[in-house]
Amino acid sequence: MAARLLALIALLSIQSACGVTARGVATTRALAFLARVKTNDCGAAAAAAARQFVVGETVLGRILPQAVGVLSRFPRVFDIDEAYVVLRDDPAWAALDGAQLLEARTERIGTVLATLRQDGDVPMLDGWRDEAIAVRPSFYAPPAFIIERAAGALFGLPAYGCFCNGYVCDGNGDRPTQLWLGRRSSTKPTWPGLLDCIAAGGIAAGQSVSSAMERECAEEAGISSNLAAGLRPVGGVSYTGFNQDRWGIKSDVLFNFDLRLPRSFEPVAVDGEVEGFRLVPIAEVRRRGGGCGREGLLAAQLH
Repeated sequence: MAARLLALIALLSIQSACGVTARGVATTRALAFLARVKTNDCGAAAAAAARQFVVGETVLGRILPQAVGVLSRFPRVFDIDEAYVVLRDDPAWAALDGAQLLEARTERIGTVLATLRQDGDVPMLDGWRDEAIAVRPSFYAPPAFIIERAAGALFGLPAYGCFCNGYVCDGNGDRPTQLWLGRRSSTKPTWPGLLDCIAAGGIAAGQSVSSAMERECAEEAGISSNLAAGLRPVGGVSYTGFNQDRWGIKSDVLFNFDLRLPRSFEPVAVDGEVEGFRLVPIAEVRRRGGGCGREGLLAAQLH
């Protein structure tokens, strides 16, 4: 999901843990944060007008016209009309069990993506990650097929990710006062060089939400399993936006976590996806955060 929301949006969950007791202040802050979520939820109209992507009689995604154009090159794989793009099931697949059908569909889609990637016609495929995600109509539904994460937006597929607010409290209090922010690597294929939370990422096929969050904490920020045991689930954020090159629709759900970190802890960029971290007062993040409507951490950068 990889793709991620602005770290300031997820501060809505932090505020719930801060002990804000003044109802009017809490309501105002909540509405402000929700307004920021809406700036990322900017693709709903385009998704409604896009062609529906159908697999096994189930609508799984929405495909924009530019993407339809490249997929139309594969008439043996897709049936396309003015309203739908349908993945063609081979008649021989009728005898396959669930696992075999999953494998057959995955292979057929994978062949298309391999060709498009080789031809270089679809910009988002330049960000190929070798990271498989399960395609399903809801998180706990059985997968219809498996796809490379970088290609999900081409079909407007639902994707699931995890997002961690790593915060620090002053003194012996329980109210968060600073938030760890990372700066994304300048070599990342999506939103390079912009601010991010301490750890976040997509949930791979077959992985649980909690294990995905623990993995991202370890890989992106060097957070030990002992510290990660303090992860607290605080809800989710869903939105429909565009991917960075606007070839595709992102229909994402982020499972949010809060993690209190000791003041002595300093994150380390283990896997190189983050260039560095900065501990920023929450009041400054709230004050300086921008309201940009483009998804992907486009707040005013905190220099």
